[in-house]
Amino acid sequence: MSNSVRTKPPQKVKEVQSQLMHPILFQLNSFKFPAYGLMVACGYIAAITYIFRITRKAGFRKEDISDLIFYSVVGGMTGAKLFYAATYWREFGQTFAERVFNLLKTFQYGFVFYGGLIFGACTFFIIAGKKKVAALKVADLFAPALALGHAFGRIGCFMAGCCHGSPTSCSISVTFTNTASEVAPLYLGIPLHPTQFYEAIGNLAIFLALNNCLSRSLKNDSPPGTVMALYAALYSLERFLIEFLRGDDRGTPHFGLSPAQLISAAVLIFAVTVLIRIKARNTKV
Repeated sequence: MSNSVRTKPPQKVKEVQSQLMHPILFQLNSFKFPAYGLMVACGYIAAITYIFRITRKAGFRKEDISDLIFYSVVGGMTGAKLFYAATYWREFGQTFAERVFNLLKTFQYGFVFYGGLIFGACTFFIIAGKKKVAALKVADLFAPALALGHAFGRIGCFMAGCCHGSPTSCSISVTFTNTASEVAPLYLGIPLHPTQFYEAIGNLAIFLALNNCLSRSLKNDSPPGTVMALYAALYSLERFLIEFLRGDDRGTPHFGLSPAQLISAAVLIFAVTVLIRIKARNTKV
């Protein structure tokens, strides 16, 4: 590894690191309270608060929305963990029992966002169908909330050290030194791209854009499903690009791309196709 990669980051960056890099907020005997879990909880609260704030404006019953949120979250968390297990299954041990044990032991960490998005979306549409609510309209309400909640989650990733970037000599690099973090020992003490912050900022920008789009949609200026499709397009593009800067284990690459990039490309193509069809249908009308 070149000497330039090991260049120490500016003092200001060091100060930020010392304040934010706390994988474990506090510990009581064997119980550890992780910073990642706290930020994910804050993300859920922010997202749910946003959804409830606009539920009445959209003309939906709070009870129906509450059920959709609950089942979508359960489905999403299940999918996120299953995708993580499938991606890194061989690394959890030698035997099936050992792998299951180690997977459960590290349950507070290890979630794949796309797994959560796919399973959560499937659960959402199943429950929406059973409740006979306008699924696409409700999905538009959920889209900005997804981006907002995800922004909090990525800050949690930074505090925990997971989803970190690759080595760099860039002036905005960050250096993890806490051995309790999720950063591989090889990268401790080495300036890395703060990919968690890149994605948090990107998600916040997406939230602002979608919130503006939703305001127009509620005034019947755009067809149902537009906001959700726009979210899928913007996030998949952001994720595809940031993946080039990631330095953690990305799974087995195919065609020079990580699994997340392949999923991002597929989602982007699908979302753009949906947006084009929505626009064409709206133009005809």
